[in-house]
Amino acid sequence: MKAIKTITAILFSLSITALTLNTGYAAEISAAKIAPLDKKGQLILKGSAFAPNTLVTLLFTTKDGVQSDIGYALKPAPKADAQGNWSTTWSYGRFVKKKLVAAGDYQLTATDDDFNTLSSTLITFSK
Repeated sequence: MKAIKTITAILFSLSITALTLNTGYAAEISAAKIAPLDKKGQLILKGSAFAPNTLVTLLFTTKDGVQSDIGYALKPAPKADAQGNWSTTWSYGRFVKKKLVAAGDYQLTATDDDFNTLSSTLITFSK
């Protein structure tokens, strides 16, 4: 009986995980594809087709491959509206000042609260 309960619990957990990962939304992030290497730089980021009324976490992958939550530098915090759209401005100057970015392509990833990837896009920084 204990084995059946354990198997049932595992199957239930897997079902919940599958439902969480398969939201049925084709989320997209859009931004200017080229951003200047500016110590006061700002970039408007937009999302569409996200789950309605949910918070979105944005992760930026630096040149050394580290993912950084950029929520502290976003105004307002990205939250999908009833149609699944959101817009925010990223003040990315700190990344330029700290030399975490150089000219080149970088990945920006949108995730849910559990850091499951929902969408990603490339941003090119140029001199």
